[in-house]
Amino acid sequence: MLKTMTSLSESATTTETVVIPGELKLSNPVPPPITVPLPIVAWPHGPKNFWLGLLSFLIGALSGILSVAILLGTSGVSLSLLDGVIFLVVLPLSLFTGVSFTGAALTCWWDAIRNGPVLEITAEGLRDHRSGLSVPWSAVRCARMLSRALSVDLQLSGPVTNWQNPFRVGVLFHRYRPKPDHVIVSIANLDVRVHIFAYAIFTLTQQNGGEVISKMPSGVEMYPRLIARGGPVNVPSSPAG
Repeated sequence: MLKTMTSLSESATTTETVVIPGELKLSNPVPPPITVPLPIVAWPHGPKNFWLGLLSFLIGALSGILSVAILLGTSGVSLSLLDGVIFLVVLPLSLFTGVSFTGAALTCWWDAIRNGPVLEITAEGLRDHRSGLSVPWSAVRCARMLSRALSVDLQLSGPVTNWQNPFRVGVLFHRYRPKPDHVIVSIANLDVRVHIFAYAIFTLTQQNGGEVISKMPSGVEMYPRLIARGGPVNVPSSPAG
């Protein structure tokens, strides 16, 4: 069982950095590496969570209305073949969609009003304050980007007991049967760019002996590729004045 680390961002006498590939843009198809200072501490992006929550709520509400309409329209009458298909196929899909997007809306709105950081990356490990997960890089066996680049799938060296919200963006619609040694870390709707978080996780996983799978579940290769480095760079801090 993975234990919570004592601290990931206590003050130290050095400032550590990690070098990651630059972000791919149309104006620069071969971006230069960038140096990111550690720790990386991200807060929820309030406006993004609010508007995405509103959109998800509207989708969930429309799906719920459709479900009610199907139930009312098929009650007390003889069902034709088309009615049977609607009842057995469309109704379950609309119910599933309604529950999923309503849960996503509530999760987005809850994240929008959080008053503290939610995700933290240091040279020692990763801490997700949303689920209480805290894991050192040495315990990460494998890391992989999931489709749509909104989350990272981590395979750990031991079972994960932390509860994970299945309705969070980046987790929703992924792995309905959880694997005991895997955890999905959502990096969407934060005030730090997805590229920085994802490649910092991959780089630090690789530097600490873990494997990074470059091919996403969709079959698309991750680009740009990782930069081979020996470890985080320690930059001496200037003494406090």
